[in-house]
Amino acid sequence: MTKTAAAILAACLLVAGCASDQPAPRERIVRSIPPRNHESAVTNYFDATAKTIDPNRELVIGTPQRGACPMGGSRGGYVGWVVPVEYKTRTKDSTTVTVTRYFFWFSDEVIRGVTRRMEVCP
Repeated sequence: MTKTAAAILAACLLVAGCASDQPAPRERIVRSIPPRNHESAVTNYFDATAKTIDPNRELVIGTPQRGACPMGGSRGGYVGWVVPVEYKTRTKDSTTVTVTRYFFWFSDEVIRGVTRRMEVCP
């Protein structure tokens, strides 16, 4: 009986040891849907923040990319999308072009933030 009890005890310890080596379940990342009207939202943003609309302005609006920043406020919960934008202005004689890069952070169709670097969450 002692050999049987020892074998059962060893089997239980083996099963218990294997069960504790299991990795913790990973959190599932939930992403909002990509913005469909991001081009008009970005254009409207610049139109609303400018004192006057610059006729020499050119916006180069990229496609939405998967962002890594949490967009659920203090609750977290999901991540959104980032849209790279180049804001180009030309001098009146078109000899000098100034390019400024922006990153627009979207949650669904709503702009949640604007940064100058992609690594910085809004």
